[in-house]
Amino acid sequence: MKQKQIFYLTIVFWLLIFSGFILFKEYTLRTGTEILLKTEPIDPRDLFRGDYVTLNYEISTLDLDEIPAEDPYFDYNDRIYLALTLEDGYGVPKKIYRNPPDDELFLKGTVKQLIYDWEEDEDSLIAEEPRVKELRVEYGIESYFVPEGRGIEIERQQWTGGEGVDVKVVVDKYGNAVAESLLIDGQELEI
Repeated sequence: MKQKQIFYLTIVFWLLIFSGFILFKEYTLRTGTEILLKTEPIDPRDLFRGDYVTLNYEISTLDLDEIPAEDPYFDYNDRIYLALTLEDGYGVPKKIYRNPPDDELFLKGTVKQLIYDWEEDEDSLIAEEPRVKELRVEYGIESYFVPEGRGIEIERQQWTGGEGVDVKVVVDKYGNAVAESLLIDGQELEI
């Protein structure tokens, strides 16, 4: 094969990859359900990298004592499906599934950390087998690009708690999510 043909095939290959990625996100935006997710402040040293904001959602930490799970045994990198109910437009966790639930709004996520709970006896020995108490989950919407110079303002509002920072997310029927916009005190951030 000539070098010129290899060059053109390489360009076509990368164009197909980029087009597929854009079409996948566009499909979610056009067919999905809009929900709002509340954010929580995170360690400021990791909050901003360049011109995007790292977002930590309330649903990023799932307390298994509060949210029922179809199966209570989890491992690192497990795929989960978090069913949500809508309360005033906000997505509120309802149940954790191992397989996509039928006829429910859900987000697809990956377990990134297991937080255990256990009881110790009087000798500080673990009395029973530790159990998973909380899950740290990533949904693929943990970063959002912001206009140049707006990151500090958003960081301040997240930390002071005076004005809430929410994220408008669109979720398709397969649980894929796209962060559509940031809302500061209910007002959409203009880009």
